[in-house]
Amino acid sequence: MRGKRDGLIVFLRKVSPGEGFEFSYIHSVDKTPVTGYFLITSGKKIKPVETRFESYGPGLPSMEKDVTFEGGKIKVKTDALEMEYFSFFVSPMTGQAMIFKGERLEFSSFKEGEVMTIGVKSYPLFWEVIFRYGSR
Repeated sequence: MRGKRDGLIVFLRKVSPGEGFEFSYIHSVDKTPVTGYFLITSGKKIKPVETRFESYGPGLPSMEKDVTFEGGKIKVKTDALEMEYFSFFVSPMTGQAMIFKGERLEFSSFKEGEVMTIGVKSYPLFWEVIFRYGSR
């Protein structure tokens, strides 16, 4: 994951096809939590698979098919196309976070209006070691 303005990588982890991550935020109109679930494909793309929310609001997936209700949440499965990446604007009002393998990255400390991009790229393994632990 990197910031669009400066290209700085802010989150770098090893991923394998079939692994997933969550992206959560507070809906800007309804003020309710929304969580999107994504899978990493064998083609190094991001596949949206499901969205969960408490009430339907603007910009949320259509509730015409593959809808279930569980624990007070609406779950919508999607057959959306795979994406090379997705981008979003950081906003303190929406409290965005990404969860990957139990590790949570909160975006509230990033500059408001910053465009962040989540994508899958191939890097040498030592990049992750240096990124996570520094060059001590």
